[in-house]
Amino acid sequence: MTTSLLDPDDLPRSAGELYERVRAGGALPAVTPEAVRALATSGGGAVDPDVFDPAELLAYVLAVVGAEAALPDAAFTERVPEAERRLRVEEAVRRVVGYRS
Repeated sequence: MTTSLLDPDDLPRSAGELYERVRAGGALPAVTPEAVRALATSGGGAVDPDVFDPAELLAYVLAVVGAEAALPDAAFTERVPEAERRLRVEEAVRRVVGYRS
């Protein structure tokens, strides 16, 4: 995974963008040392090392994206538009990371 796929300074937004790429047929990236270093050295406060190791945080973000992308539309009890699903990915990541915005 290149560090440009997930912006450590805005993980919720970039997770939403990654969700769209995966839903369009792109592959979910792997946890790599490069990506972990990018999170660990982020100046935006994406990682609180007292809560999560950067590798764990990256794995959690990718898991949220992958889980939502793999969930078939037919699984929902009511139709959920793609734009709403992206917003839900962003909200889930926001909660995991602890963003207030």
